[in-house]
Amino acid sequence: MCGAAALVFCVPACAPSAGDSSADLQRGLDAITALGVSGAQAGAVDSTGRSTVVVSGVAEVGTNRPVPGNGYFRIASATKPIVATVVLQLVGEGKLSLEDSVEKHLPGVVKGTGAGHEIDGRKITIRQLLQNTSGLLDDYPGFDSKEQYLQHRFDSYSRDGLIERAMAMAPAFEPGAGWAYSNTNFLLAEAVIEKITGNSWQAEIDHRIFRPLDMRHSV
Repeated sequence: MCGAAALVFCVPACAPSAGDSSADLQRGLDAITALGVSGAQAGAVDSTGRSTVVVSGVAEVGTNRPVPGNGYFRIASATKPIVATVVLQLVGEGKLSLEDSVEKHLPGVVKGTGAGHEIDGRKITIRQLLQNTSGLLDDYPGFDSKEQYLQHRFDSYSRDGLIERAMAMAPAFEPGAGWAYSNTNFLLAEAVIEKITGNSWQAEIDHRIFRPLDMRHSV
């Protein structure tokens, strides 16, 4: 889990003075790092284009190096629409269909009891993964309380391990019957990309999106 955060706000032109806005923003950001986030940067832009940037915490865990005002941050959950874009490109190339079942491309992966509720990849489509309508949920160890979060926030888990844990979680609903934000959907989408292309999903994103668009800092 990433220990840094980047925030951008748009504020009305009639906002308080720059000094007041900066102080309020700083207090809010300090409250975030007080929760255990190692470092954070926030920027506020009003309708006139005037910007205010504040930082809090450290740029690297275990050091006193401050967060830079123009620093870069992990892409985090903004990865999801990029992964979805690659999947849609593969659809456009005729290499899969949005109506394909997950089972077709990842046989035996999406299968479990889900705390007494059946999980069956034959009933979940690629479209439902991308739309967060599969019903699949996440199971991240150690995030049930602030204390557990502080203890486990820098732990790392394999994709296969997280998918396996999710198969033991009761689904939120039957596939297609609702909506629930879930990282599991996109972990599976990454695996589908790799199965179809034979390359890592990161490599596919790099040569399909980042390089053509000259996104040199998005690696």
